[in-house]
Formats: sequence, structure tokens, C-alpha cells
Amino acid sequence: MKQQKTILLRVFDTLPEAVFARDALEQNGVPCFLSNESINQMYPVFGSSFGGVHLHIFEEDTERANDILDNLPNKD
Repeated sequence: MKQQKTILLRVFDTLPEAVFARDALEQNGVPCFLSNESINQMYPVFGSSFGGVHLHIFEEDTERANDILDNLPNKD
């Protein structure tokens, strides 16, 4: 079995932003996971001070994942 390398694709200041991105990737068939979300939930005011919420993907999905995230509607 081929071993796949995971990479850190993006870092988000808030958990809702990270979940939105994760859900968009998963809905488009890109496997991914979040890390550091517990720190952000415990200390939301200091979330980015602790490095933010990390979104990880398989390295081979980098181009596709960036295309998906770059074309998401702005939530502002």
C-alpha cells in the first residue's frame, strides 16, 4: 500500500472558518482533517495566538484543495 503524506494546507483564526473550509473540501471529495481546534474552543479570544486551527490534507490533493477554497464565496 502506498503511504500518503499529509500536509498543513491552511491555518484559520477561528473554528467556524476552519469547519466551513473542511466541509467544503469533504463535500468535493477531498479528504482532510483539522487539528488544534480544542485550543481554539477553550481559548477563543487567543485562538490565533496559539497558532490557529490547522487544516490538513493529503499532499497529492494540494492543487485541487486550493482551487476549491480559493473559489468559496466570501462570508463577509
